[in-house]
Amino acid sequence: MNHYFRLIFMFIRHWFRCQTAYAPTGDFMIKLTALPFDCDANMHLTNSRYFSFGDLGRIDMLLKTKLAGLTLKKGWLGVVNAQTVSYIRAIKPLSRIELHSKLLGWDEKYWYFEHRFVANNTLYASILVRGVFIKGKQVIPMQELLALIGHHQASPELPRRVSHWKELLSIKKQESPF
Repeated sequence: MNHYFRLIFMFIRHWFRCQTAYAPTGDFMIKLTALPFDCDANMHLTNSRYFSFGDLGRIDMLLKTKLAGLTLKKGWLGVVNAQTVSYIRAIKPLSRIELHSKLLGWDEKYWYFEHRFVANNTLYASILVRGVFIKGKQVIPMQELLALIGHHQASPELPRRVSHWKELLSIKKQESPF
């Protein structure tokens, strides 16, 4: 339930503050507090909350780049295809954290995002996310999506960790017994 409040506050904050459109490949940062009900019985941020916070980071990017309204008007939905997380340090209740989000790049089908959880200039966790924008069952190419805001540049070169992750995802699909 608290995520609904965070989401509503995010929309309100953008409505009143964010007049300038940001570049889609920039760094985006939001500040969050790990509330007690975000934490599990071990008294640290629960595993699923990292992914929920990542959702907020991507929504923040869509709002700041002005893509949110444009994609909604076209009926395009962002869908996560794969995620992986690396937990480095526990985030304790009432910790103030910065969520740094970045669109790392894209290929012919997918976009690749990274979310970094930082407190006191220390990395606590990192999430890699792969997804697509769709309308119905049709995949919307990233070039078409980014053209909505006048961004016609090619994808930045994907970091090596993303290239390795793409290869791993391909192998997992090939080796699946189903």
